Amino acid sequence: MRLPLFGIFLLAGVSLAPMPSVALAEQAAPKPAATPEAEATVGAEFIVLHGTNDGTGIDAKIGKMPELTKPPFSAYNSYKLLERSAASASKSKPSTTKLPNGGVLKVTLKDVIEPKKKGEAKRYVMSASIQKPGGNTFLPMLEVNAKAGETFFVAGQTYKGGILVIAIKVNP
Repeated sequence: MRLPLFGIFLLAGVSLAPMPSVALAEQAAPKPAATPEAEATVGAEFIVLHGTNDGTGIDAKIGKMPELTKPPFSAYNSYKLLERSAASASKSKPSTTKLPNGGVLKVTLKDVIEPKKKGEAKRYVMSASIQKPGGNTFLPMLEVNAKAGETFFVAGQTYKGGILVIAIKVNP
């Protein structure tokens, strides 16, 4: 017996509409707490950096990010933290962040890949796109397969004599 959509929320402890208690007991009792129909959500940390060659080095507020000292990021000798924020994304509700240049970064969870071997971490297929002010797309669709805690980067937009670098860290 397939549960209606409202049954998924009920099993998670959230009821969207009042229902008779007998019907609730009949539907909820034989089903496990988590159903495959439940939509996955993943957290993400967005770190927006401004890369330049002004000789000021890497802003201490950025924290440990060794990727900035390796190509292609080492083409810039200075990075300043512009913004750090957290959000969540799912297949039906992408996360959006307004960028300093007026563009909008959109990150969507595309899929959750279960580990093939015991002890391996889940992987999260994420898509990212950037819409420039005025509607043009800078980055139509970047798809990344990342483990929890991994950081991926979106970079290349010019900004105030340098570039914007967006670090996205998956935090389920």
